[in-house]
Amino acid sequence: MFPLESIINSIEAAIILFDKKGVVKFVNRAGEELFAKSLKEMTGKRLKELFPEERTISGLIKKTISEERPFSGKWVDINIGRTASVDFNLSPFFAHGENKGAVLSLRENIAIVEREDYPFDALIYLLGTIAHEIKNPLGGIKGAAQLLRDKAQTGDIAEYINLIIKETDRLNSILQNYLTIYKRPSFHSLNVHEVLEKALSILHIPIKNKKIILRKMYDPSLPKVMGDEGKLLQVFLNIIKNAIEALTKGGGLTVSTRVSREYVRKKGKTKRWAVISIEDTGEGILTEDIPKIFLPFYTRKKHGTGIGLALSKKIILDHRGFIKVESQLNKGTTFNIYIPFEGK
Repeated sequence: MFPLESIINSIEAAIILFDKKGVVKFVNRAGEELFAKSLKEMTGKRLKELFPEERTISGLIKKTISEERPFSGKWVDINIGRTASVDFNLSPFFAHGENKGAVLSLRENIAIVEREDYPFDALIYLLGTIAHEIKNPLGGIKGAAQLLRDKAQTGDIAEYINLIIKETDRLNSILQNYLTIYKRPSFHSLNVHEVLEKALSILHIPIKNKKIILRKMYDPSLPKVMGDEGKLLQVFLNIIKNAIEALTKGGGLTVSTRVSREYVRKKGKTKRWAVISIEDTGEGILTEDIPKIFLPFYTRKKHGTGIGLALSKKIILDHRGFIKVESQLNKGTTFNIYIPFEGK
């Protein structure tokens, strides 16, 4: 006979057992992960003591016990120190025909953008093809302008030629972004902390000039991931650069890593990820704008191209991951980048 506790700890859903007073008596391992608290921390306390802001499920526990009837919900937002969308079942717990309390099961929902993003991929393919066709003649234009500059005297003509070269370089940079999206990643085992450090080193000057308070909170036990170092560097540069631009002088930037608390069953397997969080204390993003920020060409920046975040989304999708964005106006924005561990 298998021990009952071992069986319950093997269940992927979070399981919490309450006594007749609504006090926590047991939490399985999935529950510890979901709530980010240990069994020892939770035992002997009511849910509202552990999470004072949580009222949705807390209010139903007493009703379940007193009325001896179950409650359930799907895609319900609960506050457990963070907002989590869950499916839950709450039922009275009987032993030998007597009401002993209630049992709660929870499963967190994560909206994963599936890899089969056909319209997006078709657009990227088109952009890459066009960029490739434009890049060659653009190089010819720049070469001709450089030859003219060598022959031109000082004055208006030389100034106009320099402007041609400058604008050609700018267009070439934009086209290179499109070609980067178009190219498939080359995967190998890597340490995300090393890639983050490289990105922060590249952006050291703007961070210093704005007197930004940088905090790094890395999980040293984080396993390696399978990825393309150059492409992940591009993602981190894009998102950290956006964070810097959103900050005023003396603002805060936090770069952290952890193992995901969330997990899902996908294609029959349980998956967890390395999470890279880039958090700023800037102006924030309007709630209605969050779904739009990854669209190609969508930008609110005066001189933005609207390609940086679209590029980042494509790269992370190619890494079989996804990005979650949390933002509050005038409080800041957090980009959580989820990447599968090596061999997952």
